[in-house]
Amino acid sequence: MKKAILGLLSVGAAASALAQGTVTFENSTSSGNITLNSSSGPYAGAGTYTVALLWAPGGTLGTAQSSFQVIGTYGPAGTQTGFFTDPNVLTTPAGGTGVFEVQGWQGAFANYQAAVNAGGTEHVGQSGEFLNATGNPNPPATPPVNTTGWDGNLILVPVPEPGTLALGGLGAAALLFFRRRK
Repeated sequence: MKKAILGLLSVGAAASALAQGTVTFENSTSSGNITLNSSSGPYAGAGTYTVALLWAPGGTLGTAQSSFQVIGTYGPAGTQTGFFTDPNVLTTPAGGTGVFEVQGWQGAFANYQAAVNAGGTEHVGQSGEFLNATGNPNPPATPPVNTTGWDGNLILVPVPEPGTLALGGLGAAALLFFRRRK
């Protein structure tokens, strides 16, 4: 009898250690929108952008960017003008409260970093970190939690071309050079 009780307790402990959380990734129930160039700019067109939800372990803001991992990507198909609702419930690696970020980009890129590296006329954007509770899929289950820690706004802005950045750096170097000569 002792062995059976100990066995059940160890299985329960192992299951709770591997517990996962759930979250619904959308901005259609908030007042936020996916816009271009500014918060009052035009809405990003339907089917023209992709959004990704990133999660990091912990539960405190100020997490290193390298700690974040993509747990869900939605789009460009299915996105609406200025908003989206991912029909999938995303699972976080651990339940409780998580640290999240949202990234968005236009164009046929595999991920946010590829869109940033491409430069040019493509628009990209990233939210700040936010804390969000997660639902519990294990008995007793609770429903997935909306991303309430995020206001739903994401502004996509053009990435400067590398030549523009180089020209700006050259101008700054020239200012420093002439300033030192005087």
